[in-house]
Amino acid sequence: MTGSSKRLFSLLIPAFGLCAVVAVARAQTPPQAAPAAPAAQQAPRPPLPEGYWPRGKRLEAGKAPGMRITDLGKGGRTYKLNFSKGDELMSGLVEFAEKNKIKNGHFVGLGAIDKGILGWTDTERGNGQKMIPVNEESEIISFLGSVSTNAQGVATAHGHGAVSTQSGSVIGGHIFELHISIIGEVYVTEEEEPAPAAAR
Repeated sequence: MTGSSKRLFSLLIPAFGLCAVVAVARAQTPPQAAPAAPAAQQAPRPPLPEGYWPRGKRLEAGKAPGMRITDLGKGGRTYKLNFSKGDELMSGLVEFAEKNKIKNGHFVGLGAIDKGILGWTDTERGNGQKMIPVNEESEIISFLGSVSTNAQGVATAHGHGAVSTQSGSVIGGHIFELHISIIGEVYVTEEEEPAPAAAR
């Protein structure tokens, strides 16, 4: 072997060694998963059946042009009113507002009744509010509204809600009377005096 051949051979041996190392490393590397298809190439979702609200859809702002905002100040004291069998809720709320001079407050409640009168406003014919009597044991599943005392010292309570009857059917509307059969709990929160009118 000539001197030039020896030099060429000495250069080729490291090169072959490097190729062998790369080949072994590639053989030991696990195959990678194919990249996911871009979102644009994924199958589109089927259209929703009629009568379904799309998940995540929210109404945009600007659809309540008649909305008015009143700053009621910070929330004040909260009272818990416990009613017993035979008590009438609306009467009790008026008495409470009167004795405690509640000028501005709101309430939520629950319980059970054995009779009551709910109603809805007949705006089309102007006949006031149609009464919907309830004459069976029912659960109060919603009861909320406001209590206040006007400038003349007259206390008022305005409530809306719903009751579930023994069959599970629901009757709801304006609350005229709710007579407690087992227990009634109402939480009344008194707000501070409304803040002075200011540019908002």
